[in-house]
Amino acid sequence: MVKKLFKHEIYAYLRTIIPMHLILLGVGLLGRIVQFFENDSTTYDIIFWSSVVVFCVGAVVCLLLTLIFGIRRFYQNLFTGEGYLTFTLPVTETQHIWVKNTVAVLSQIASVLMIIVASCVITFGEVCVEAFKAGGYLLKIAHEECGFHFFLYIVEFIIILYLALSVSFMLYYACIAIGQRAKKNRVAAAIGVYFIYYFITQVLGTIAIIIFDNIDYEVIQKVVEWIEKNPFEFIHIAAGIAFVLLSVFGTICYAITKHSVSKKLNLE
Repeated sequence: MVKKLFKHEIYAYLRTIIPMHLILLGVGLLGRIVQFFENDSTTYDIIFWSSVVVFCVGAVVCLLLTLIFGIRRFYQNLFTGEGYLTFTLPVTETQHIWVKNTVAVLSQIASVLMIIVASCVITFGEVCVEAFKAGGYLLKIAHEECGFHFFLYIVEFIIILYLALSVSFMLYYACIAIGQRAKKNRVAAAIGVYFIYYFITQVLGTIAIIIFDNIDYEVIQKVVEWIEKNPFEFIHIAAGIAFVLLSVFGTICYAITKHSVSKKLNLE
């Protein structure tokens, strides 16, 4: 049943994001066609830069709409009248949460990849080729400098990137789960919960900066010296710390969401 739920979720996303991707690709292609008529006229400059601005706006809108659709689908399927049908399926609350989270993350990655493809279309030619050459050269230098660590860095980066996207959606789910307990204006309540979270993180960040400013300078100097002597190990440690922090925070958000869905469900 979980496989069917995955398929249904993927199809729902495809019906929404494919048109957006095609539009973005079309804008990129249109921008490329404009470049075929390159000349020194003011008219060309206006049309060219307008196409670039439209493409950039389209890329941002594509990402935002993918994000909004993922959040909206979670809320609509689990906390509105659709929830009466959703929870009749032979699927646990945990499976519902993780299916939606996984598909939402994959759709966000798909939108990023499409933006890259569309960017290649609109810059196809010398700019695109030079960009790939520069990227390849930088990767080659990084591999020569880091050796085997380079491949570990790539793996760590991919894991942390995916985890960060997953945790970000899980945060939105937790805010929705808390906000749905309100009797009225649940969406506003969820947004309010998010702003409370944002305020708390800003306060904690300020406290952390104050604490860091009061750390003994000799301790900081020793840490910096160790980093300079062990740069490769430091990156692995930093990646490990990021993984642990994201995992802990994501687990907390998941626990809040799971508890609300299991014990505090309040369907419209």
